[in-house]
Amino acid sequence: MANGLTISEYIRASYPRKQTVKVLEYNAESSCLKKQLAEFGYKNFLGICTGNPDIQRDPDLYYANEKTLTYKNNAEVLIINSADFMDLKNAFHSSADLILFIPSKIIDRASFLPLWAYKLARKKKWNFRFETFGDIPGETRTGILFKRNHQKEQAARQYLSPELGLENFFDLLNERRLDYVVLRWFDELPFLDLDEDVDLLISDEHIEKVRELLNERVGILPFDIYSAGGLPGSNFHNIAYYPPYIAETILDQKELWNGKYSIPSKRHYFLSLMYHAVYHKGEKSGIPATAGGTVKKIPQDHDYPGVLKRLAAETGAKLEENSLEYFHHFLEEEGWAPSTDTIRKLIGVSGQWLESTIKSSEHNFEKDGELMVFVVREWAEERQLTHKITDWFDRNGLCLIRAIKLDEEQKRNAAQSMRGGNWGQGPWPVSGGKPSTLLVMYDYHPKPLNAKMKKKYPHVSNEHYLLKEQLRSEINFSLSKEERANPLHSADDEIEALDYIAAVAPDLLQEIKTIVTEWDQAYKTEEKVVADVSEKKRRAKVEVIEYEGKRAVKKTYKAGKERFLEREKFVYGELSKECEFIPKLIDSGENYIIVPYLKTNKVTESWHIKKQILKRRHKKEIFSINEFFYNKGYALIDFHPGNILLTPEGLKVIDFEFLYQYEERPPSDRDSFDLNGFPEDFEEDRPYGIFPKQRRNMWRKILY
Repeated sequence: MANGLTISEYIRASYPRKQTVKVLEYNAESSCLKKQLAEFGYKNFLGICTGNPDIQRDPDLYYANEKTLTYKNNAEVLIINSADFMDLKNAFHSSADLILFIPSKIIDRASFLPLWAYKLARKKKWNFRFETFGDIPGETRTGILFKRNHQKEQAARQYLSPELGLENFFDLLNERRLDYVVLRWFDELPFLDLDEDVDLLISDEHIEKVRELLNERVGILPFDIYSAGGLPGSNFHNIAYYPPYIAETILDQKELWNGKYSIPSKRHYFLSLMYHAVYHKGEKSGIPATAGGTVKKIPQDHDYPGVLKRLAAETGAKLEENSLEYFHHFLEEEGWAPSTDTIRKLIGVSGQWLESTIKSSEHNFEKDGELMVFVVREWAEERQLTHKITDWFDRNGLCLIRAIKLDEEQKRNAAQSMRGGNWGQGPWPVSGGKPSTLLVMYDYHPKPLNAKMKKKYPHVSNEHYLLKEQLRSEINFSLSKEERANPLHSADDEIEALDYIAAVAPDLLQEIKTIVTEWDQAYKTEEKVVADVSEKKRRAKVEVIEYEGKRAVKKTYKAGKERFLEREKFVYGELSKECEFIPKLIDSGENYIIVPYLKTNKVTESWHIKKQILKRRHKKEIFSINEFFYNKGYALIDFHPGNILLTPEGLKVIDFEFLYQYEERPPSDRDSFDLNGFPEDFEEDRPYGIFPKQRRNMWRKILY
């Protein structure tokens, strides 16, 4: 743009088709800019004068000597006259898309101020350039122009125009029958202090209508608007302000105060204020964490202990103690305390004292592994991905106890009690939707997180919960960036897992306990264990045991993995009678097999050395094993050198979990799946993470 434009001309050129653009001029010395813009139809303007209004008041300006107004506003264009460092620093926290910074002192491009502003702008993700304006005939002013180059996030904090005012605003809310309540301090309305914000709880249906009303004109009177369901841009630290079922109860039973303001009932005001003091304010509320404890901070605005005491007396409630811990338990008794996963999100707000309130669920029971819950969301259910998700966890070693497909009432309970009530899209382009199916799973072998991961996920108890991250990537991999969503959520540990089940299917808790107890009992090893030689333990554990005075190998299968066991029983028990390379079955049961313990040469533990030995000395035996299974009509889908043992008794082959009976046998044994890998469209059980070409290429290097 050419130099010498007036500020009004620059705004018109920047927003040629948007006469509703909100413009705020800070440190306005006159109403000239307002009149210039109005001539061209740009009437959404607020000029703030910080001078003494008693000397000569301009009726077209708003008088306020408050420096924070450079960011406490909803303007899209922010003009700051006679500005200093702090004015600009504050302005970068505003919602403006364009900031025109006109310093109080004359600047040039080499001075310290532009260099400092440039560095700050880059850090805050704003574009920076000089601009010269000719608002005064014959004179020019140099300013610095900043344009936002990042998307601003929608937030609960909004601002009302002082020209509309609080009284008129509430008249409009009532006239339009919008469903809201003023949460607290309504007896002090209308507020005169610009630092005092109005907190509104609004139904999900009407939240955008209230937001639009607040944003019609340039505003500086602060409001915090919270939707009942914790919708994006109207929540508290990405969780619902109150548990949604509580928020809906407050709205359903609201009362009219002073003939103008919708407010909570007396009882709900008492409980909601206590909730606010405990979980939103916490150690900043002026209430000690424990009885007799030290008050960390006394707020200057409100006496929470005193007001709660008065409201308790007015509602007939009996408070025996003044502490955050006591109030938390009081809210628990009233059914108003948040769930465990929500409490964990609030610890950073309320203080570390809140950690002590998390206790093991009353439904917990003794077990050897860990109960886990994954929540399949509507987006995944609609795309028929639930079976894929269940199968993926199964292949990674987790055992499904129950898949609970939620009915409408259960979906509602799950959405309100899990994830802080917030089921928005988060950082994903598409929302994953509400809960649809609960996968209750059991992990026989939970794995603690390492120190680095524990720092990132402080509440996650089991590394296998992080499998969901891999699964999310796998599901979204084939989608364009615009189509991707978060398909599933999970608990963080057993406390949350049991909370989730109790919220939607409490009748299943006893059944789940019975199943897990039976699984644990069946999985125990009665014999003396010499060593655990398991690898991934996805389907079974493998142990060296003492059996009838000798060492043997016992393989014990998890619940639901019986098909793998039956294949091994068949090979070790039946096919071993016809093939010298297969060890013979010693014993078996409903969930285990026992086979001989075979000593191997330690040098063969090296993959490179073992490969060379097989290549030079044992090609004939490998082809014989392949031919034997081919002639019997079977393939060893997981046939690889790791399952070949070089023992003093000769070469032996083990591990037949993935034995496959051909539907149509390949033309010759050299075309078998064992050596060539399974087909691309193979739908039967296959080893996790193995692709057909891997097996084919591996055996070619050894055998040819």
